[in-house]
Amino acid sequence: MTVEPSHSLTERLLTLAPERSRGVLVAAYETFLQFGVRRASMQDIAKQAGISRAALYLHYRNKTDIFRALMAHYFTASSGLVAEALEEGGSATEALRRAFAVQTGEAAAVMMASPHAEELLSLKQSVARDIIAEGTQSLARVYGAWLRKGVAEGWISKVGAGTDPEATAQAMLAALDGLKHAGLPPAGHVAARDRLAELFGRALTP
Repeated sequence: MTVEPSHSLTERLLTLAPERSRGVLVAAYETFLQFGVRRASMQDIAKQAGISRAALYLHYRNKTDIFRALMAHYFTASSGLVAEALEEGGSATEALRRAFAVQTGEAAAVMMASPHAEELLSLKQSVARDIIAEGTQSLARVYGAWLRKGVAEGWISKVGAGTDPEATAQAMLAALDGLKHAGLPPAGHVAARDRLAELFGRALTP
């Protein structure tokens, strides 16, 4: 059974962004989905936001800065939601299902449906690859801390967590990230994500 997140990633992202730039970030997100980052222009974003291009430049220098801001807020929001999901208790499988759901959720589904999905989801092609790498490391620390706590309290297998729980967390994140490039429809992605949570959950259960 899929556990739906109580708060969407998009909603959390917007609460983290400065109020004066929230409209711009929403408009930029929609523009990037439509045109991709490379093809989108500041004029496109300004039009979507309902402001002049000159007004847009008061917020950000260029579209690269906007995309990088989006990614930074995304990982901050994601890390917070994942930590909350993992702390809700239940079995390892249940906790991972919740965490994977809030980490990806509707944001990943929307991006995968975009004709520019490969550009938006690719770490190698991204103009924000340093932010993505740092954000992924931040997520690994959240999962790693959960694994360490579980081992200490006896509900996570010491063997399953490994000698370096953060490295184990990185492996889980790599597997989860790989689903984005599998060409699955949204429902198929959710099913595969839950199967992944179940596989890791079984391996982590003493």
